[in-house]
Amino acid sequence: MIDKVRQHTYMQLIIVGIVLMVGTIVFTGIAVGISSLIWGMADAMSAMEGQFTNNNQISSLKLIQIASQLAMFVLPPLVLWAIMRKDEPNYLGLTNVPNAHQIFIILSLFIVSIPFLQYIIMLNESMSLGDSLSGIEVWMREQQDKNDFIVEKFLQNASPLSLIANLLVMAVMPAIGEELFFRGLLTSWFKKVTSNIHINIIITSIIFSAIHFQFYGFIPRFLLGMALGYTYYWTKSIWAPILLHFVNNAVTVLVYFYINSNELTIDPQEFGTVDSTPIVILSAVSIGGLMYLLYKSKDRGKGKRIEEKG
Repeated sequence: MIDKVRQHTYMQLIIVGIVLMVGTIVFTGIAVGISSLIWGMADAMSAMEGQFTNNNQISSLKLIQIASQLAMFVLPPLVLWAIMRKDEPNYLGLTNVPNAHQIFIILSLFIVSIPFLQYIIMLNESMSLGDSLSGIEVWMREQQDKNDFIVEKFLQNASPLSLIANLLVMAVMPAIGEELFFRGLLTSWFKKVTSNIHINIIITSIIFSAIHFQFYGFIPRFLLGMALGYTYYWTKSIWAPILLHFVNNAVTVLVYFYINSNELTIDPQEFGTVDSTPIVILSAVSIGGLMYLLYKSKDRGKGKRIEEKG
């Protein structure tokens, strides 16, 4: 049975599907149960239905989100990794870690990309589908507003405990889970469909962006997915895109935290936005330069290997 899973992608799909469904039911049930014990059944159910009138409901949803991320994105890849690692020691890129040179490039990449990505976000948000698709556009706007409302509710509390919870829910878990699933799992599957790594990365980036159901952030998230995909491919380590993904999300959480703490007086939507076209162009050129350096780094240091015991 195990050998069949290692040899056939369809068997791997079945295993992942079963783990995902069972895990979602079990983990979500546990999260709802814990939420009910701590904050009450009514608030736990309201959180599940998307109703937020008090902090207990927001806390319940955060716990449920963690459970959902574990079940959907973390557990299935790790179960498959446990099966596949005998034949593929670096399956999902978990064995290798990026070297110091690559880490420096990744952190620099995030910093220099801020003006360009903010410009792309602004362009994406101003897009219109035209009168013929106005009904679809209204629906897309409603979905975007719903997602934005939940994010704002998550980020509105300025307590240190809330900051830790938000970093866990919005930075740590998405970075680990989504990279394991999209860059690790999907990339390895699509590799068997197409030998062209560029097509592979484009497809996984489209799926990565679309699954967030934030249509007016589709293009910047697609570009982020591309950067994450090449980071994974060139470093052969899942920890590299996890780092980039974490930093990208964590900075947003921290900016909101300091604004809500009255230590920053800027509009969070304007963070990193510049009116200077040359700066945006310089940002785009810098991204290209750093991606090239990351590409070249694959030849000068393969990253360290995590030694397995036992």
